[in-house]
Amino acid sequence: MEHLEILRLLEYSPARQTRKKLIASENLVAELVCYEPGQATAPHLHPRQDEIFHVIEGGGTILVDEAEVPVAAGSVVFVPAGSRHGIRADAGIRLALMFIKGPGAAAHPR
Repeated sequence: MEHLEILRLLEYSPARQTRKKLIASENLVAELVCYEPGQATAPHLHPRQDEIFHVIEGGGTILVDEAEVPVAAGSVVFVPAGSRHGIRADAGIRLALMFIKGPGAAAHPR
């Protein structure tokens, strides 16, 4: 069993987004990522991993293939395996989100 207090783990850096591994198993990986305004993760894809993003606080945009999805606290976005996706925090606002990917770390090392 794992129990985490996500809001206590939020940590921002002006140098670059911060990532914290939350859970890693054979079946899934979960991480917390915090972005200062304007920070981004470049578009990329996972050939065999579905991914779910849950926005914890702030706002931004999640790019999925050709779509730009505006997100805010409470938003959940599902990205199927093979879909190109990226994330950026809006200007003037932080963004914190948790992502969950499966299958997990043992099946697909980073």
